[in-house]
Amino acid sequence: MLVIVDRDGLLTVISDEVEDIYEYAETIGGKVIDDSEYVAPPYVPSPQELATIEAKWRESEMPTAQQNVTAIEYGEEDIPGTAQQWQKYWLALRKWTDTNPDFPDSSKRPVAPS
Repeated sequence: MLVIVDRDGLLTVISDEVEDIYEYAETIGGKVIDDSEYVAPPYVPSPQELATIEAKWRESEMPTAQQNVTAIEYGEEDIPGTAQQWQKYWLALRKWTDTNPDFPDSSKRPVAPS
């Protein structure tokens, strides 16, 4: 089946009243392809979706940071990093909000001690 892909790579709905699919594609700046050739463009999350993902990640990390500080202070030796490093990480997590200029770029998240 022939379909029209618009300038953004998205499929365009075609009315049954369109007599010439090629002419219509030209008027909208699209191109006609066989639907078996169509590959949808990759999904790009909205800024709000990214912010939600980062907020959930932050909320999941904060308890771990606090627990590691306590465990190290009580003598646990199998935790990477120092209590001070985990405290700094926790403070960085607190600042990982929409007021941070790098938020919600996940590549710039605070990094846990290792």
